Amino acid sequence: MINPRYAALICFYVCMPGVLKAEEREVDIQILQPGVSLSMVAEHPLLATPTGIDVDEQGRIWVVATHTHFPPTDYVGPKQDEILVFTESRDEGQPPQRQVFYNSTVATMDLELGKEGWVYLAERGRILRIKDTDGDMVADVEEVIINLDSEADYPHNGLEGLAWHPSGDLVFGLGENFAQPWTLTGTDKSTVIGASKGGIFRCSPDGKNLRRIAYGFWNPFGICVRSDGEIFAAENDPGERPPCRVLHIIEAGDYGYERSYGREAHHPFVAWNGELAGTLPMIHPSGEAPCGILPLGRGLLVPSWADHKIDFLPLQPKGASYTSEPVTLLQGSRYFRPSCIASVPGGEGGTGQIRIWYFADWVDGRYESHGYGRVWKLEIDLDQADWTGPLDLEPVTPEAELASQLRSGHHQEDLKSLLKLAGSEDPFLARSALIALAQLSSKWTLKEVLSWPAEDRKQAVIALKLSKTDPGEWGREFLQDENSDVQFETLRWITTAEAKDFKKDVEQYMNRSNLNYRLFEAAIATFNILDGNGDAGIRNPELMLTRVNDADSDPRIRAFALRLLPTHSQSPPKDGNIARQNFPKGLTLALLKEMLEVDDETLSLEVVRTLCASASVSHEILSDIAAAPERSQTIRVEAITGLAPVAEQYLDLLVTLSTSDEKAIREEALRSLRAVQLSPEQIATLKQTATKHPESSDFIQSVLSPKELEQGRPKFTETQAWLDLLDSIEAPVDVDNGRRLFHHSKSAQCSNCHRHDGRGNVVGPDLSSVSQRKDRKWLLQSLLEPSRQMAPEYQPRIIVLKDGRTFTGIRLRSYTKEAIRDSNGHNRVFDRDEVEAMVDSDVSFMPSGIANTLTIRELRDLVAFLEAEIDQK
Repeated sequence: MINPRYAALICFYVCMPGVLKAEEREVDIQILQPGVSLSMVAEHPLLATPTGIDVDEQGRIWVVATHTHFPPTDYVGPKQDEILVFTESRDEGQPPQRQVFYNSTVATMDLELGKEGWVYLAERGRILRIKDTDGDMVADVEEVIINLDSEADYPHNGLEGLAWHPSGDLVFGLGENFAQPWTLTGTDKSTVIGASKGGIFRCSPDGKNLRRIAYGFWNPFGICVRSDGEIFAAENDPGERPPCRVLHIIEAGDYGYERSYGREAHHPFVAWNGELAGTLPMIHPSGEAPCGILPLGRGLLVPSWADHKIDFLPLQPKGASYTSEPVTLLQGSRYFRPSCIASVPGGEGGTGQIRIWYFADWVDGRYESHGYGRVWKLEIDLDQADWTGPLDLEPVTPEAELASQLRSGHHQEDLKSLLKLAGSEDPFLARSALIALAQLSSKWTLKEVLSWPAEDRKQAVIALKLSKTDPGEWGREFLQDENSDVQFETLRWITTAEAKDFKKDVEQYMNRSNLNYRLFEAAIATFNILDGNGDAGIRNPELMLTRVNDADSDPRIRAFALRLLPTHSQSPPKDGNIARQNFPKGLTLALLKEMLEVDDETLSLEVVRTLCASASVSHEILSDIAAAPERSQTIRVEAITGLAPVAEQYLDLLVTLSTSDEKAIREEALRSLRAVQLSPEQIATLKQTATKHPESSDFIQSVLSPKELEQGRPKFTETQAWLDLLDSIEAPVDVDNGRRLFHHSKSAQCSNCHRHDGRGNVVGPDLSSVSQRKDRKWLLQSLLEPSRQMAPEYQPRIIVLKDGRTFTGIRLRSYTKEAIRDSNGHNRVFDRDEVEAMVDSDVSFMPSGIANTLTIRELRDLVAFLEAEIDQK
């Protein structure tokens, strides 16, 4: 029998236009670990689209029901969000008692109970606290303690993530705010200003002494603080750089993200996992769209809204921070979307061996307010849960202790020691040393720093940036430094400071003939920021075309500009031909021919590579280059690579080139002939070549008898046997051969998915810095068994539409629309109403068996290329 007081609510939800009934949002949850149990406390129509949640000492559950989060035009719910209080019924099967405590906020993102009866709420643009003073369980006092002044108004990239510090301070987060300028103001008029970098902040419970702890976030929606003061955050959105992150937060930490640099997956000054000096990496990827995070012993509980699960991340000390390998506790179906999570007061939930948490469930995948919601109770029996590990907090490591002392200024290290620590492989220790150096930097003189070794000069530039020193004279001097790392960090400094008086300096800097590609790319990014066009990232087609067209520019600079033109677009194949790659707008075959006539090796090589990417329209030029003995071997070999997709049209030329006495030309031509039907005469020619050039017999075999390549080889799981096989090759390593393989359109095809040194696609990870891992066995294993250890952010997702079509891609976002990046690097977006099913694939995008399509020599050269440091040519 339905309780009469819920009748109106039930009518409102069931009758809402376009909304399915509750039973059509059934949830299927699998418990995956021992000791875990789950029970439902409340569901629609008692609550809708819940975000924040907390539990008081009486066991009452406080929940934010958001009705203002993109409500559809026909939404008939309340006009403001509700703060609900649920008291569980003692009678099994009966709904909990429900009380509306407050209903005057909009875009309410979180709730945290405080002392003396205060209830803290994070709206998009303010943090307020409310209180019931007359005992009727209805708030009658309201105080705004933090105000966010900004023109941006998107609901969930503003204020969020409330948590209490053991000191009594309130900790909270701020999202990237669409890169709009913002000002945070406390009750004592303390202010913090910024733009584009999400942050984590602290203030007193009454909104005084506001300060920023850390920055460089997209959307730190979930924040928790352990009893020892360690802070952790769950990054809710990765944009174009999946995955979402679980982060260890330290004072003055930089976590790498900057919204004003644009949304593209790559930017020279953006780090997502500690890729840049002074930035901090994640502990581990989370599931997608985590909204909450809480400690459990030496680990963290992290719900995933879009992956329908709750993970436990056991924290393993790693230097001054942590690493982890997650354990999934429970996995739900499409209509299970856990968001915020709260523990019962008195430790990490409950007493004795049973620990208790409550968490909110958004239910439906739509972002807009939709009328559905649940609250669940999660119980963990510690006698059965063998996966938790120790429940007491881990001892502080010596590295963590030293890092803390460095950040606080309570250390004994001298300048030399600090500079050495700043170069530590432990990023948290390095960051802490840089903070300590920044505190000393006001005493430095330019003359003194210029006398330091190159690595120390690099650390000095980062420290000066951290201290907010004006680049001024320092920057102009350091842009002339002989060390490329010093120049790169100086460009970062100028960009961070938005030192617009450097615009002409940077424009002139881009013309230097001794720049490498990394520096040119960084200079473009800096110029865009100083020119007020930072959202373009490294894209500036007009400027690049100007450089490409400028016959007076250094050919090397024209080559870099050509590489930085927008990616080719692809036209679908016609009449059974290969897909056509179109040139970027403004680039023509005539212009490319003119650049070839400059007869500069670097420029010609970049032109030929551009032509190779569009072989369907440029094959005549490529064939002329390949056949021209007056051209350098390097250029000719590159042109032959570009003929591989149209090999059938150039069989005579390629067979002729396969008889060349120049090994690189001969073998590249042979590679282009693979999987092509040859005449008896052409086969005879290749057999004669094998006799004349036995050193190329493996390449000739790959054309005439490709299946024989597999014979006698180890299993793909026998990595060490493959390593021994590579080491047994007597011929010298050819890194250039490995590079051509990486970008080859018919052989390894690595660049179809991966970017390296500014070339290639962005489906899989950028492999430009893979050499830094210095682990040859791991690298070879990744080639042999690509599905064995897939990073979570690159696990393919298969989407089946209701019309029967199937698409596979790397997941980007999952909400009312499903966004993936397909194998061609194109983003595809589907309405959830189109989707019949979604399955995460255990099979990597990278095809298995690549090793058996290559000669052992080719595989060895490909590995050598990936192991080699980029020469920036």
